[in-house]
Amino acid sequence: MNHYDIIIIGGGITGTAIAHECSKYQLTAALLERGTDIGIGATKGNGGVVHPGYDPTPGSLKAKINVRGANLYPRLAKDLNFGIINPGIFVIGFTDVDEAVLKHKLEFGIKNGVKDLAIINAEQMHNREPHLATEAKHALYAPTATVVDPFEVAIAFAENAKANGVEILTSQLVSAIEKRADGSFLIVTPDQQFSCSYIVNAAGNHADVVARLAGISEYQMKPRHGDLLVLDKDMANKPQTVMFPCPGPDTKGIACIPTVHGNTIVGSTATMMDDKEAVNNYAPGIQVLIDGVHKILPELDAGKIIRTFAGLRPVVLDNNNDFFIAESQTVKGFIHAAGIQSPGVASAPAIAEQVRDLLDNAGLEMKPKPDYNPCRDKKTVFADLSIDEQDALIHQNPAYGRIVCRCETVTEGEIIAAIHGVIPAHTLDAVKRRTRAGMGRCQSGFCQYKVIAILSRELGLPVSDICLEDMGSQLLCGTVKGGVK
Repeated sequence: MNHYDIIIIGGGITGTAIAHECSKYQLTAALLERGTDIGIGATKGNGGVVHPGYDPTPGSLKAKINVRGANLYPRLAKDLNFGIINPGIFVIGFTDVDEAVLKHKLEFGIKNGVKDLAIINAEQMHNREPHLATEAKHALYAPTATVVDPFEVAIAFAENAKANGVEILTSQLVSAIEKRADGSFLIVTPDQQFSCSYIVNAAGNHADVVARLAGISEYQMKPRHGDLLVLDKDMANKPQTVMFPCPGPDTKGIACIPTVHGNTIVGSTATMMDDKEAVNNYAPGIQVLIDGVHKILPELDAGKIIRTFAGLRPVVLDNNNDFFIAESQTVKGFIHAAGIQSPGVASAPAIAEQVRDLLDNAGLEMKPKPDYNPCRDKKTVFADLSIDEQDALIHQNPAYGRIVCRCETVTEGEIIAAIHGVIPAHTLDAVKRRTRAGMGRCQSGFCQYKVIAILSRELGLPVSDICLEDMGSQLLCGTVKGGVK
C-alpha cells in the first residue's frame, strides 16, 4: 500500500483541476474517481459557459474565485490544447424592472473586477443577434465571456496531471475513511487501500457522503437538476452570443449557448432533488426549455433538437448559495471542495489554487517542481485537417482513412488513439466524449456497432463485455445474424 501526500476524491472538473495544480509541486498525489472515466458526473451535464463573474455577490467566495478562474482560461487553453471560443454574453431584459436588475449585476461585476461590462440597447443587441426577440429592450453585455467543453477541460487537466506524476485511478468508489493515530488517513475502495497525509474531497454531489465516511458532518448537500437540449449544427439562425434572460434568485434562467463544437445548447431548468443520481430527462422540463428559449429566439426550430440530457449541480444547503472550500473544523488534513455549482466550470482553476493554499496552510510543503511541463500535446482531429494533411496522415497510418462516424467525420485512427490514450477510453461513452463519435445528427445510429467492435478488438474483450458507461451497462447480450462484423 503506497503512501501519498494527497489523495483527491472525485474526478470531475474540480478534482482534475486540483490534480493539475498539485502536479506542479514536489509531492505525491493520486486522484480516485468512482466511475469508469473522469468527468462523468456534474461535469458532463453542463453547458460549458465560463461566466466572467458579474453574478456572484461581491465579497463572497464565489465572487473572488469566479473572476480569477475565468481569467486563467485563455492561457490554460493554449497550454493544454483544449477548445475555447469567445462569444460574449447577453443578459437580456424585457422590462424596466429587468433593467434595474441588469444595472445591479453591472455594479456587482465592476466590484468583482470583471472588465468591459456595459448595458446596451435593443439596436446594439439586434446588430449582433438579428433574430433576437423584438421585445428585448436592453442587455448586460459581457464581451470577455468564453465557452469550453467541460469534459474536454477535465480530460486535459487529468492528462497533464498524469504526465507530471499524479496517479489517476478510475472505478475506485471510496467506501471507508479512517483517521489513524499517526495523523494519516486510510482510504478503502472495493479492491484497494490507500494511505495519505491529506484528503481533498471533490466528490461533487456525493461530497457530504464522503465527508461522513471520515466522521465529518459539517454540511448537507442537495442536487439541483437541470434538463438541457442539444441542437444540430446545421440549424438556421444560429446564435453567435451566449444569451440568458434576466436572472431569478436561484438560477440564471434558460440560456442559448453556442458551443466549441458548432452545436447550440439550450439549458437549463433548476429543480431541487433528493436523488443524487437523478439524471433522467422530464417532459415538462424539456417544454420549459423550448418555451424559455423561444422567449429569446422566437424563430429557433425545436425540430433541430438531436439530444436531451440532464445534469445535477451540487448545492450545499444553508450556505448562502456559495461554494464550501475549507479545511474541516473537526478532522485536520481533510480539505473540502464542495458545493461547486455554477459558476463551477469558470471557477475550477482558481478553486485548485485555493485548495493548494489550504494544503500549504495545513502544513504540506509546496515546493515547485523544476521539471514540471505545463503543456499537453494537441490531439489529432481528422475533420480539422486540410486535405493534404489528411492524405499524409492516411499514408502514415491507414486507420485514419476509415471513417467510423460519418456525422462528425471521426476515423478509426482517432478511436484507437482514444482507447490507448493517457487516460484511456474503455467504454462507448468514453470514446464518444474524446472523439465525438456518436455526437452527430444520427446520435450513433450508424456508428455505434463499429465503435463496439473496435473497443472489443483493441481491449481483447468479447463484444458482450463492452459497456456504455459504468459496469453493468453492457450494450449487447447475444449475437444477431452471426455477430458483429
